[in-house]
Amino acid sequence: MTRGDVVGTWRLVSYEAGDTYPMGKDAVGVLHYSPEGKVSVHIMGEGYFAYYGDYTIDGATITHHLEMASEPSFVGASNVRHARLRGSTLVLTGRMGAREIKVTWRRPRARRRKSARR
Repeated sequence: MTRGDVVGTWRLVSYEAGDTYPMGKDAVGVLHYSPEGKVSVHIMGEGYFAYYGDYTIDGATITHHLEMASEPSFVGASNVRHARLRGSTLVLTGRMGAREIKVTWRRPRARRRKSARR
């Protein structure tokens, strides 16, 4: 996997920890990877969680290096995620504290732009 495979904006499909949904089944979220190596995550539902930092890719592993986080104890952490990309779906798995998590993201379809009228 390369940066080119993940760069852009992704929408949350689900955030699971075993058979539970830490932010609720109806949580919404956005994940953004920049070409310059920055990552931003926002998830809202039964609470709010966000972080920002750098990311690195090594094969099928993406590591998020947290520079800022809504949970102060996460600042400075490196979240190692095993990544699986199939078409427009990206599945990230790994540990979040004591839990094994699975976060599924989908790349939104490109919108057709309306031409400007004169």
